[in-house]
Amino acid sequence: MHSTVMKKIFLFLSLLVFVSLACDVSVNVTPTNTTIPTIEPATTTPEIFISLTQAIPGTLVPTAAQPVEVSVDPLSILLSPALASGVRGDQVPRAAGQDLPYWELTPGHTVLTLEEYLLQGKFHEPQIYVYPAMAYAELVPGAFESMHRLRNVMNPVGPITTDQLPAVPFFNAAQVFASNIQAIPFQNGSGIRFLTEYAQYPAPVNNHELFYHFGGFTSDGEYYIVAILPITAPVLAETSATAAPLPAGGIQYPILADPNPATLQKYYEDVANLLSATPNEAFTPTISHLDALIQSMRVAP
Repeated sequence: MHSTVMKKIFLFLSLLVFVSLACDVSVNVTPTNTTIPTIEPATTTPEIFISLTQAIPGTLVPTAAQPVEVSVDPLSILLSPALASGVRGDQVPRAAGQDLPYWELTPGHTVLTLEEYLLQGKFHEPQIYVYPAMAYAELVPGAFESMHRLRNVMNPVGPITTDQLPAVPFFNAAQVFASNIQAIPFQNGSGIRFLTEYAQYPAPVNNHELFYHFGGFTSDGEYYIVAILPITAPVLAETSATAAPLPAGGIQYPILADPNPATLQKYYEDVANLLSATPNEAFTPTISHLDALIQSMRVAP
């Protein structure tokens, strides 16, 4: 990336203050504790995005079935048959204007949807979004804020709290908790993944709405990537319904018995700690499979 463009991005992300589908391409595949890792301190030069990649070592996690490379310009991934049968790509055109809600604003972006994903019928679709970073940050204040948070948590100076993590800029809801926080590199970039749930009220954590969230940058700073991949945990109720059975070892949602905000906050902290202590292989899909998918990503310039 030219140094002048990098300087613009660095200056843009450093100085701005806090503020708050299209043609289808289908590809079928034939099978053939919340502790942030130690990362080197952030650089003070405009090469911040490059330093993020260089600071996080990592290798691909092997899977039982042979992954197949699939692409939806500009994104390519190695897709394991253990996760999905194929992908669909959508090129979303620019949408801007004061009459549009913020979650519909876009400078134009790519969406890769995993077809016949291992989990069906969940609240979220399994999708990876690729945005031109600078254009998205300029258009949507929430996107700028999310990118700003992402840069900060990639080089943490203390414990990470939920309100410091990057959000999904196009969700009309708030993040209620976060767990299993981990820095993850991919082929030409890096970012942060964690498990989370969004709601418009203080909802119980449940398997219908839980998802694996990844946010990252390409190493040249050109692209901003958001992945939303449904996942379930053996200790969570299947839905948010109060009558939904709670598995052994699960944590009871307290709102009906004690609506005190402090009690609710402790519930979210306890659930986050429980999920972070759960082995990666106990989730469906396994966190290892999802990490391998993210690590395989490459975004073409």
